[in-house]
Amino acid sequence: MRRQIGYTILMVLWGMLLTVGDSSADVTVSENEVQTAVEAYVSDMLADFGGDIEVTVRRSGPIVVDGTGRVSLNVSPSPRRSNGRMIPVVLALSRGPVVVEKINLVANVKYYDDVLVASRPIQRGEPLASKAFSIERRPVTTILGRYVNNPAVLEGQRAKMRIPFGRHIDPRFVEPIPDISRGDRVLIEVRVGGIRACADGVASQNGVIGQKIVVQNTSSREKLLAEVVEPGRVRVAF
Repeated sequence: MRRQIGYTILMVLWGMLLTVGDSSADVTVSENEVQTAVEAYVSDMLADFGGDIEVTVRRSGPIVVDGTGRVSLNVSPSPRRSNGRMIPVVLALSRGPVVVEKINLVANVKYYDDVLVASRPIQRGEPLASKAFSIERRPVTTILGRYVNNPAVLEGQRAKMRIPFGRHIDPRFVEPIPDISRGDRVLIEVRVGGIRACADGVASQNGVIGQKIVVQNTSSREKLLAEVVEPGRVRVAF
């Protein structure tokens, strides 16, 4: 009987010790939990980017939160300036509706995408045919906004400068193939009301259909602003 009573008392004391331990234990938020929360937030924020991203949180080690009870993580934007590669965020640790701690963090972001690359040297003025470039998966963190990833963008374009082998195609390196080039002889068409007149001229600029360029009347030497209607013909509107 004494042995049974002693065993019961021991179990009660053990239960009390467990209860005391639970009430004084702190909650530890792992480094992986922080990484997952911030990565989900940044991925959602950059959802419009068509390629892939790699997010790394600039913090090491767990976060210890005083007290017991489940802790939830919420990531929000920081008032600090972001440059796209380093995105400051605020990590809020909450128990229910109560925010128990806020931590400023920085997410480092690397970007990867398909990139059009010169498969051979491309000369200035050369039309950008499909054989002139290839598509490669590359890191694009340092060239965001300065590369082409869709071959359709290069249709009707030519090289504005020499593009060496292996260089990514930058939109600044290309220009539309002109329907009229500087120095081309053109027919200048003038319409006033229902009256139409034509004169010979020379283009002073390159231009594509729908664009306005400067042309010179070969007889009067007068310079006019005219719209490119088709190759070899422009129209002056009054």
